[in-house]
Amino acid sequence: MVNGLQLLDLLRETENKMLHLHRAIDKVSSEPDFKETVSVLTVVVRDYQLQLDKMKQALGALEINTAQSASQSNHAQGTQ
Repeated sequence: MVNGLQLLDLLRETENKMLHLHRAIDKVSSEPDFKETVSVLTVVVRDYQLQLDKMKQALGALEINTAQSASQSNHAQGTQ
């Protein structure tokens, strides 16, 4: 099971990889010899974007669960 900090590290690492891919795409996109390379890199960037979106959703769910746990804990303490 991945905790919130590990998920955040994975998110940053993936965003960093995407930044490098965008730079590579920008650099070679104007050269006709690299048309196929640009297509492949674009697919890879889309895959990374999907991973980022999933990680962000998971991180958002962790924050909600933490808030719910704190609320339940405060409620339980108030009834004692």
